[in-house]
Amino acid sequence: MKRQIGLFGLCVILFLSGCNYTENNVQEKATKENKDSITLMHVNADKAGVQKYVEDAEKKLNININLTSPPANAYNRQAKISTLLSSGDSSVDIITVNDEMISEFKHKGYLETLDSAVMPKDIIQCYPSDYMEKIVMKDSKVYSVPYALDIMVFWVNEDVTKKAGINQISDLEDFKKLLNTNYGSGVYGYGGSWEATYAYNEILQFINMFGGDFQNWSDPYTREAMQFLHDMLKDRKVAVDVLFDQYEQMEQKFMNGKTGAIFMYSGILNTFLKAGKYGEDKLHVVPLPMFRERAANVGSWQYVLNKGSKHKEAAKKFLSYAASREGSMAYAKAMNHLPARLDIIENEDLGIPDLDIWKDYVEHVKLKARPLSDDPMSEIEKIGVLFQKYVTDEITLEEFCDSAGEIV
Repeated sequence: MKRQIGLFGLCVILFLSGCNYTENNVQEKATKENKDSITLMHVNADKAGVQKYVEDAEKKLNININLTSPPANAYNRQAKISTLLSSGDSSVDIITVNDEMISEFKHKGYLETLDSAVMPKDIIQCYPSDYMEKIVMKDSKVYSVPYALDIMVFWVNEDVTKKAGINQISDLEDFKKLLNTNYGSGVYGYGGSWEATYAYNEILQFINMFGGDFQNWSDPYTREAMQFLHDMLKDRKVAVDVLFDQYEQMEQKFMNGKTGAIFMYSGILNTFLKAGKYGEDKLHVVPLPMFRERAANVGSWQYVLNKGSKHKEAAKKFLSYAASREGSMAYAKAMNHLPARLDIIENEDLGIPDLDIWKDYVEHVKLKARPLSDDPMSEIEKIGVLFQKYVTDEITLEEFCDSAGEIV
């Protein structure tokens, strides 16, 4: 009899425990459902670092954040996001965009402007001023929160460059020595990405360093930069297939020891780290050489608020956090990526390799926004096609500069 009562009691306890468990689950679900929810389309939504960053932001802000990915291909991504925004689709609240996208979208009325509650003046001043004015803002209004900085920096492969006998590539003469050294069959001192849709960045970088002006094609320094690139190919100081290489091919050749140096955006750091290729005696970032000016392209990935969003207040909570010191540092550490806020790079220990060199770029290099029109992808490709015709001697320098001047 006692045994039967004991079994009955145990069943009651288990039943009540199950009820409590179910009730707790219902309460947790109800709490989650009662929270504000937003959808964030993030270019790195599949990365563990972003997922952890978003999970932490959810707890801190007491909102639900649904992550979704855009297409991987740059052209498909821009087309997808453009269609989403132009159609008034409200399924996505916040979207990560690059310079090309915001340069188009901010002129078309697709984006919600961000007031001082999200981007107050003291925070705006923490970003590169030229970049904010030319890319992020229009008519003194702010259209995005930059979160990940990309500086076009100089990378070297020590296994290759040591053969040139140069301790540090400091100026144009050192760079010429890098180009002129014989490294053996199929190996070059410098590698680029001159495919028609990619060449724009390198064209602009060399113009910056020669002290020219991309929007003035009669400027002698602009022309000098183009002549220099032309002669690099003519004299076979770079491989002919540079004309077909996009970033993926350029990076792979660099990692494989086929080239000694490249100009590439700072975001590539993680690729080198994950491949086990980064290090003082391997591939690493170095200070920018002085040709005529120490100037470099700068860009960023940014959060924008869809004008069609039905959750603007919750979205602004996230955007305010992303712009804050705490949010900026959290993302930088989660992704091992330079934050867009210069004050954080200058003053914080982010755990990023060679932080002293990154600080040198921020403090001593002129960071210049790329001149982008409201139809940037078309302009970029037109310039690239012209450039390829020029460096392969289909057209003269004069013809190239005249035509480029008409495009920009």
